[in-house]
Amino acid sequence: MGRFVGFLWGTLSRPGSSFEALAAQRTVRWALAAASLGPLQVWGNMVLHAVFDLDWLGTRGDLLEPTFVGGFGYLRVGLDHWVSIFAGLMPLLFLFSLLIMPGVAQLMSKLWGGRGTFEQMVNTMAFATAVPSLVIGATSEWLFSVPMDLLSGHPYWWTAAMHGEFGPTVATLWNVYVIGVYSTFQYVWILALGAIAVRRVQRIPAWAAVVTSFAGFGVYMFIASVFVR
Repeated sequence: MGRFVGFLWGTLSRPGSSFEALAAQRTVRWALAAASLGPLQVWGNMVLHAVFDLDWLGTRGDLLEPTFVGGFGYLRVGLDHWVSIFAGLMPLLFLFSLLIMPGVAQLMSKLWGGRGTFEQMVNTMAFATAVPSLVIGATSEWLFSVPMDLLSGHPYWWTAAMHGEFGPTVATLWNVYVIGVYSTFQYVWILALGAIAVRRVQRIPAWAAVVTSFAGFGVYMFIASVFVR
């Protein structure tokens, strides 16, 4: 457990050397553990909402049906089934995160003479994705969901704040945070860590590592959008 936490902290504080240490591992168990944190935090957040009888994403009564849209928009699901379907999709997205980004990175790196292995890319890219998602994504989803719902007395503070129900100042600050930090900065951070991982593992030029990181993340987001939109 201590070693796993060390890899998480190392990705945050010294990503280059941490990725090299991860690439030297003879097992992908650390990658499995890192990637599993995403589904676990989502399921945990769902349970927390259920405990306090609060709404989770997509279950609010004022949302129009159908609310879940998958299959590039061709599969539409009503509100009553949204949460269970999304929860069920988490293991699939978990597998995608372990296979698609490292796979694309491994294949593209060969164009520039990459010397790493697929297993090394799995180990490093799993942490490159997990750390920003935990620090920004999971932290935001836990702090600004149930706690803020309870403090404000609103069943869905996140969207209410964005729509100005708590005043224009809160709306402006929250929209800036959601768009600028929760979405944009989190993705940029993942891309940057991905580029560092590719560079350290594959030993290819920095510009090629950046292109490879963008490609891997883009393919992952595209395929994930088939199921969740």
